[in-house]
Amino acid sequence: MILELYMKNCALVEELRLNIDENLNILTGETGSGKSIIIDALGLCLGEKYDRSFLRKGTDKGLVEVVFYSRNSNLEKVLQENDLELDEDNLLVITRIIYADGKSVARVNGRTVKMGVLKQIASTLIDVHGQHQTQALFNKETHIEFLDLFGELELEEFKYDYKDIYAKYSEVKKALNILTENKDDMQIQREIDLLKFQINEIESANLSKDEYDDLLKQRDVYRNSEKIYSNLNLSYQNLYDGSVNAVDLIGNAVKELSAISEYDKSLSDYNNEIERIMYELQDISRDIRNYKENINFEPYELEQIEIRVDEINNLRRKYGDSIEEILEYYNNTKSRLDEILNRDEKVEELKSEILKLEKTLSVKAQALTNARKNVAIKLEEALLVELKSLNMKNVIFKVNFDESIFTSNGKDDIEFMISFNLGEDIKPIYKVASGGEMSRFMLAFKTILSDIDQIDTLVFDEIDTGISGIAAQIVGEKLSNIGKKKQVICITHLPQIAANADTHYCIEKSTSNERTFTTIKKLNYEQQKDEIARLIAGSNITEKTMEHATEIIELAKR
Repeated sequence: MILELYMKNCALVEELRLNIDENLNILTGETGSGKSIIIDALGLCLGEKYDRSFLRKGTDKGLVEVVFYSRNSNLEKVLQENDLELDEDNLLVITRIIYADGKSVARVNGRTVKMGVLKQIASTLIDVHGQHQTQALFNKETHIEFLDLFGELELEEFKYDYKDIYAKYSEVKKALNILTENKDDMQIQREIDLLKFQINEIESANLSKDEYDDLLKQRDVYRNSEKIYSNLNLSYQNLYDGSVNAVDLIGNAVKELSAISEYDKSLSDYNNEIERIMYELQDISRDIRNYKENINFEPYELEQIEIRVDEINNLRRKYGDSIEEILEYYNNTKSRLDEILNRDEKVEELKSEILKLEKTLSVKAQALTNARKNVAIKLEEALLVELKSLNMKNVIFKVNFDESIFTSNGKDDIEFMISFNLGEDIKPIYKVASGGEMSRFMLAFKTILSDIDQIDTLVFDEIDTGISGIAAQIVGEKLSNIGKKKQVICITHLPQIAANADTHYCIEKSTSNERTFTTIKKLNYEQQKDEIARLIAGSNITEKTMEHATEIIELAKR
């Protein structure tokens, strides 16, 4: 259950700390006072997407923090899977920090977590019912989820057995699809021809690993051939063949030093070292001359290099940026061709395996269907009891089963069928339900589930849509009954529902220094009477209105 909600710089809230009690907590307030802020804040701590418009104007950073107390085994399992844990008092603190740039950070007990993990954790702690969840009932695809949620314990073994076989079935079908890619013989033959062409094109190129880099270097040399020849010639002249050259100058230096080297060992060392350098220069000069005389920059050679580079570049554009990638593509293509050419035998093997698995899968699916039909009967009975207690006495509800193809959920195509009024034909729920009827239907469903699941906190927003009078009074009583087993938080504008509060909070909006602020306060008995009177009559509150408010509260307490 939620112990505390803290908000800072969220929408119209500058700073707010709300301690939430057990049982039925009612939140009321005038239209536009900021009731939705509470739902939005809880949504952030449940991993919902952050909209930067939720950050209070003029601030760079906001925060929502919810403190939960829980001894839920499902929660403990999720925490263990993500290397998290409750503190020693079984408390869990979920924090969502929001920023002006649209980014946000989620933390669980001080540790940063991803949104997916936050959603997993939150789903075990709290169930928020809003208009979008009611609308989910209009979507036929969700009906199987609602049924399975109701019969979770009874269906668990059947679903596990089915999904185990379905996983193997899916793997084999995937392997078959990869092999054939769902292509006919003509498409397969086209692919074979393409693969053969690609293999032949790469083989014909006769690539070697370092060839491309070597070609680029050779091309660079040939493109700069005139400069290379000219510079080599000048270098040779400066070193050896010019009228004034380095070898002759160094030879003169050797001659001069040789004449005085007998007088000092250091002079002799200088002479020997310079003489060695002279001989090395002579060797280098000869190498440069030989290189110069042997080079042959034929235009034909450059043309051949350019052709080869273009050929490799063409392959690079098709098959990979480097020769290594081209060769890897070649090997994969050969493997794919071998696979296709030998596919007939493999295809038959896979098809045979699929037929065997389908037989087993059909048995498992039928067992799951039978189990679901038993659960559906219980759901129909339980929902009818709850709906009749919500003053829907003539309602007829059925879970319709049709057969579909194998899916991860079995082969059941399930749809909720209902008639809300005497004499009307039973039809799909989306065709006949009004807003008030859907609100009561969802409340009935939540009432049933409150006896089954381990979630400690239920939040109802817009549960009073389309209802009033006696229906509203009955809904209030139903919420009060749920509140005896769960923590319930309900936002409402109806006095018949608000009067059932174990704890009543009022949301108010005020202005100061040209800024708007939303605050929440817990009401005492007298304040609750005033708020109920406001819900009854608006601002035109009379003595009779106050008497009526007192009567509604006293009736609810009984």
